[in-house]
Amino acid sequence: MGLIQRQVEEAGIPTISMGNAIDRMERIKPPRALLVKFARGSMFGEPGNDKRQRRILMDMLDALRTMTVPGTIRELPYKWKRPDPE
Repeated sequence: MGLIQRQVEEAGIPTISMGNAIDRMERIKPPRALLVKFARGSMFGEPGNDKRQRRILMDMLDALRTMTVPGTIRELPYKWKRPDPE
């Protein structure tokens, strides 16, 4: 995906990746990336947690505007919330 992103960026369209494995992100080197400590396939958080998902989406859009150095990886501060045991 990083290769595709770089081509899109060269055309003047900003891109951003979200991932959960910093070692992979550092190898792929997308133009901009957000690191989230969630399971693969759940980059926006827990199912049904609309408020968290909206915050992460807003963080992602803000990162598109503020991350100007190519290859920057920013870690989001969120932690996966597990349901309370019964």
